[in-house]
Amino acid sequence: MNILLVTETYLPFVAGVSSSSDSIARYMVSRGHRVVLVNPKPVIKGKVDIPPNMELVYTPSVPDIFYKGKPTTLFPLGTLTMNEVIRKNKFDIIHIQEPGSLGLSALILSKIYNIPTVGMLHFTPEQVAEAFPGKPVFIAKPLVEAYINLIYNRYSATAVPTQTFVDFLKSVGVKKSIEIVSNGVDTNKFHQGEIDLKLRKKYGIPENNVVFFFLGRLDGDKNAETLVRAMPYTDNNTKLVIVGNGTLKEGLHKLALDLEVPEKIIWVEHISDSEMPDFYHLADVFTIVSPFEVQSIVTLQALASGLPVICADRGALPELCHDGVNGYLVDAYNAKALAQKMNILTEDKAKRKTFGEESRRISLAHHKPDVLHKMELLYERVIAKNK
Repeated sequence: MNILLVTETYLPFVAGVSSSSDSIARYMVSRGHRVVLVNPKPVIKGKVDIPPNMELVYTPSVPDIFYKGKPTTLFPLGTLTMNEVIRKNKFDIIHIQEPGSLGLSALILSKIYNIPTVGMLHFTPEQVAEAFPGKPVFIAKPLVEAYINLIYNRYSATAVPTQTFVDFLKSVGVKKSIEIVSNGVDTNKFHQGEIDLKLRKKYGIPENNVVFFFLGRLDGDKNAETLVRAMPYTDNNTKLVIVGNGTLKEGLHKLALDLEVPEKIIWVEHISDSEMPDFYHLADVFTIVSPFEVQSIVTLQALASGLPVICADRGALPELCHDGVNGYLVDAYNAKALAQKMNILTEDKAKRKTFGEESRRISLAHHKPDVLHKMELLYERVIAKNK
């Protein structure tokens, strides 16, 4: 197949959609297909190595005003570039990761050139509202839902990573075919292992401390603030390791000082892809209280690494965190409730072990080659139906 993959978010900017786009492209190339990936020109430095038979095409971009380090292409500035790419290539299918500026251009061009499309969903209406001053949910939610209805009913088919968001799309009136295709996780790369005492020593973490870990953007939608606010209520031998960068980084550091818990939190701005498995082995428990997860790739990585998890009881996280089985679900904004569950796991090593083993078992259903093969089969069905 000759595949055009269009994404608003790609490396070197680190985000879930970047990871998803990269995984899909590399898998399809490994299967003998050709992939052209169109994305906004990066606004931060970083090398992206791509395999043979994969091509990157950049569209004009400016820095995104909502997310630090993220580029964005304003509509319709990417249309001419994309039209030239489509005109020069005989694409069998267009995969649209997000219905933003480039996604809209790709959808319009797909109708002109009669190329079938597969769209994906990686966001929620509430998440969109979160990015704006005042968080105007009551205004943004119906508008975004109407936009989703308009766009997703015009794709040939849609893939979403969870049943939660199949149900959501149906609830806002999407009638076209919707299939579940998990983002997946490399269960060989991310695996169970012993606590990495060398890495703990590097960051000055005593061996007897119980380490809670979060990896992700430090932006409002990820809700790392609740993690910081929980720390005054946690046991003295608790450490929180936060890996990530974003618009709220300085504010979160100040909050930790104001709450008098700076010694309980270790901040790491950036780690390489090769370092990620080691950081999961640094931890005893993974925590994420983002209320807007359509799946959560980092949670999948934590499960595969054999970690118990504490997750927000919102979005699709309950599909990965089974309360009382491999972790605990908590109110996304209740710091005391989060701390209570953290303390339970701090004090109960046997429970951490049992939960971690169950996490690993849950992750195996999301092994990346298996789930991406489902995407490949979806492409083939959509192409065959279009002929």
